Amino acid sequence: MGFGGLFPHHHRRAVFRLVACRGSVLLRGTACFRPCVASVCRFRVRTDNHSFNTLKFTDMETRTWTENGTPVTKEKTVAFSGHRTNRIAKFTADREKLFREVAFDTFAAIESYCIKKGYDTFLSGMCEGFDLIAAEEVLNLKKRYPHIRLKCVVPFKGQAERYTQADKQRYDTILAQADEVVTLQDGYTEGCFLRRNDYLLENSAFLMVYYDTVAIGGTFYTLKRAVEQKKKFANVCYNRR
Repeated sequence: MGFGGLFPHHHRRAVFRLVACRGSVLLRGTACFRPCVASVCRFRVRTDNHSFNTLKFTDMETRTWTENGTPVTKEKTVAFSGHRTNRIAKFTADREKLFREVAFDTFAAIESYCIKKGYDTFLSGMCEGFDLIAAEEVLNLKKRYPHIRLKCVVPFKGQAERYTQADKQRYDTILAQADEVVTLQDGYTEGCFLRRNDYLLENSAFLMVYYDTVAIGGTFYTLKRAVEQKKKFANVCYNRR
């Protein structure tokens, strides 16, 4: 049973703290807004020189272009990217409570920011931590919205060999219930996780992350690239310290 299965969604009101805006970025810890950015250079926001970790949520238009320049909206697909278990729980003593809350916040965010806006396909890279939580919450939401689809993007065969026994069980259960499973390569190689992240971005129009604003790691890489590509994104993480 995953973290989502431990938490009865209908017994708790929505308290997730996603910061929503269009055309602006909310600076962490303040009530002021700055112009929304389309690109990040050297971990700095080019428009106002504030550090990249101030980015919380953007609703920038995501479009591709035909040969004649006519804008075309992309497929209604969402990709997930987030931290591993230990990084999520780094500053908490009650890990079980924290992960119940993360699961609920993720459930509520997927429903409000994705499904109710027409997104119906969800990509999980299947790392332990946020990827598994997000995949489980998509499966939970399928009970309410049977039309949505979960696609598992496995970076290499044997990805879960070093997971804990509990996470291996969750991993196998998710794969068995997924609508589609894609394995990108036969074995582990250097850079395979970044290639997986690139695949997620190339095949989605919206990115949902659990990002703690520390500018290091795969989630930072993925979110930075999403901003450069002017993708819509939402950050489920908020300041729990």
